[in-house]
Amino acid sequence: MILICIASVLACSAAEFSVVTPNASVSAPLGSSVVLPCGLSPSLSARTLEVHWYKNDDINNPVLLYQDQKVQENIRTEYRDRVSLIGELDKGNVSLKLDNLTTVDSGEYTCFVKSLSWYDKHSVNLLVKALGSTPLLSYHEAGEKVNVTCTSGGWSPKPTLTWRDNEGRELPSSHAYYRTGSEGLMNVSSWLLISLSDLEWISCTVGLNQQEVRESRVVPHKGFWREAFISTLVLSLIVLIAFTVLLILFRRGLLSHCSSHKNPKAAADSPESSPAETVPLNAAGNSTQNTTRGISDQGSYVPPEPTEERSVKDRYKVTLTLNPSTAHRSLRVSGDRERVHYKKTNADCKSKFPHVVSKEELGSGHYYWEVMISDRTSSAKPKSSWCVGVTQKPHSEDVLRALCYEEGTGLYPNTADFSKITIRCTITRLGLHLNCEMNSLSFYNVDKTPHGHLYTFNNIPHATYFALFSPGVKDVHPLRIIKLKAQSQLKKEH
Repeated sequence: MILICIASVLACSAAEFSVVTPNASVSAPLGSSVVLPCGLSPSLSARTLEVHWYKNDDINNPVLLYQDQKVQENIRTEYRDRVSLIGELDKGNVSLKLDNLTTVDSGEYTCFVKSLSWYDKHSVNLLVKALGSTPLLSYHEAGEKVNVTCTSGGWSPKPTLTWRDNEGRELPSSHAYYRTGSEGLMNVSSWLLISLSDLEWISCTVGLNQQEVRESRVVPHKGFWREAFISTLVLSLIVLIAFTVLLILFRRGLLSHCSSHKNPKAAADSPESSPAETVPLNAAGNSTQNTTRGISDQGSYVPPEPTEERSVKDRYKVTLTLNPSTAHRSLRVSGDRERVHYKKTNADCKSKFPHVVSKEELGSGHYYWEVMISDRTSSAKPKSSWCVGVTQKPHSEDVLRALCYEEGTGLYPNTADFSKITIRCTITRLGLHLNCEMNSLSFYNVDKTPHGHLYTFNNIPHATYFALFSPGVKDVHPLRIIKLKAQSQLKKEH
């Protein structure tokens, strides 16, 4: 009987099995979870076996190691707390589950199973997909033809770009140019030089396959910009002439009776009767100011420079403090409530810009405050990412208006068109002017004087706002509110 038992044990230990992966390739969306299937044939128990999951033939650095009837902890740090065996080991199911997929997770994974006297392995390919943005189309005239440009970003893996006419025919184009963004996602751009002839419209399609695509269309009418320019010029001349005539009549006293019937109290409260409280405007110089002072999202209002005489900074400066109760869990607010920084750069944070808002409410009138982005006197490197602005909902991720910066991407407002702002120097001190009377929010590079205007949001909703601060997630350097001797009184949220 003893000999029979020994023979049975030896027979079991020498049993052969095969490693089977039902699918040679598996795909899943970015940020989701995926199961890489793997099992034994015949369905032997895998509890006493060794299971190695490794990527791209790197067996010495396993993604997951099951040994001595438990999952070992000495695995690669980038997969820690993201991998697990979810199958029934008693039935030989050693499938791997991978959570929170990133673009670098794409690749070939090998399932290696080993007993005392036998081993086998098989591989499965993982493809992490990300559907990018809708293509942005722009065009300008080039002689007798039109040059149309198509750009789209945020794709994984590398997408294809196709031009078509209104009849669905593919148009020959120049090269598609690819570059990798800050999160490993692909951006693509291409241009097409065409003769309009009988074309009604052309389309640019970017996609991973026939089902996962984004498409935009454009009708590039030749001469449109010339006609628009002439129309705008004529209209501007008419408005200028009318304004000049009214000004002459007013100065000669011919229109004085129009203002004599105003309510005295209303006249005293109006901006026209309070020059000290009026934001200076230069209607005749709007187009020049848009070029030299920065960018405006609507072009209807050009803010003054904070360095001008009787400036915005002197008249409307306020002192703000941070509200720690609104801070994201990954942020740390200083005891004086003037600084905020990201706790550690390798922390798991789903938001690119976790934030904290001010304790003070910004409801009516004018407000000006400044934020220290990078300290010139410090030896620390400039910040790699940050975001500053205002929001209506202090306890929500929904930022209403903000200016953001990311290393590799640049400075941009959080608008749908993602219009990048070109700057030639590192911003160390940022000024913000919230004008509730004009419904606008303006940003200034305080280090650059004069003409430090960066961007203006116009026509923002009339509401109660809170100042928003995000130090980003790419470094631990803080954002700091600069103390200004406040002349305005603010309400605090308790």
